[in-house]
Amino acid sequence: MHIKKDGELVETQDRVRKVDIQLHSSIRHPGQDQESHEMNLVGQLIEKKGIYYLKYEEQQNGQLVLTTVKMGAEDALIFRSGAVTMRLPFISNGERLGNYGNGPASFNLLVKTTLLEFNEQAGRFHVAYELYAEGSLLGIYELTITYTEGTI
Repeated sequence: MHIKKDGELVETQDRVRKVDIQLHSSIRHPGQDQESHEMNLVGQLIEKKGIYYLKYEEQQNGQLVLTTVKMGAEDALIFRSGAVTMRLPFISNGERLGNYGNGPASFNLLVKTTLLEFNEQAGRFHVAYELYAEGSLLGIYELTITYTEGTI
């Protein structure tokens, strides 16, 4: 829906589309071999005021985890809730504070982003980052999300 405001058309509703999502992640913990994981999911692509979000659900150890990914080339965020809570903020070639929780345990994280790319036309989000807790490197991570529009 559009309305006119000061002579300009303004979109008043979020644009929501069903999408097929492919996640590919790699993790290298200090002193260990790299692990890779792939998942195929169905979710939603939401466009809100020119910002794109992916929302999807996944099961971890039989419990539901809801994930929202705010995608951008300079600024991004992964937010998870449910069985796991996590907030990982990314800024291109910078550092931000995040957190992770699993049951009663939670701790702060330092997220050092080494690569951040988003191409809305190609349906691709890519981030590489290092995670630190209490000054110690937890691991080096890389996540690529590709999505294609489905039908609602």
